[in-house]
Amino acid sequence: MLRLIITILFLAACGLLLNSFTSIKEDAPYAFDRDAIELLRFRESEKNNLHKYYISVSNATYSKRAKSIQMVTRFFIDDLEDVLNARIQNPIELGDVATIQDIYPHLKSYLAKKLEVKINGVESVPDFLGAEYEGDQIVLYIELPSEKVPNSVSMKFTAFLELFEEQKNMVHMKINGKRRTLLMDKNKSNDSVKF
Repeated sequence: MLRLIITILFLAACGLLLNSFTSIKEDAPYAFDRDAIELLRFRESEKNNLHKYYISVSNATYSKRAKSIQMVTRFFIDDLEDVLNARIQNPIELGDVATIQDIYPHLKSYLAKKLEVKINGVESVPDFLGAEYEGDQIVLYIELPSEKVPNSVSMKFTAFLELFEEQKNMVHMKINGKRRTLLMDKNKSNDSVKF
């Protein structure tokens, strides 16, 4: 019951956050526009080590210049470490900035299995660009190629569902000035939005 209450409060806070972010630069350069990303970022308390809810929050916007949806995804470091180590023989340890690029192949492989996207009815193969640590989270930068501005996005995002039954993956999108949210979990692994 407590988890349900925490999840409801969390989702309500995400809704407030979604309504509060302002303009995103639609013509951002190929590299991620850091100012725009800061407006989209969801920050959880770095002091809270007892995260009993299981949710990932992603934010995405379309870049006309890069011809892609630029997506920022956040996971708790310890959860991602557990998921990755369950899939490989030699355990890895996340959290060290000096070795973050060493785990890129694992992150890319995991995302390739867990994230499927169609933009305007056409499959878009996610391109993992990199990652960084922020407090108790790891931030992943992903591009979803699309020659045209998206009118519709369909997504299957099953990250962590193999480890946490309560896991929810939320993706906030802002395209053509319109905001939409996709929400996926074990009962609904696919979601779609139109702009």
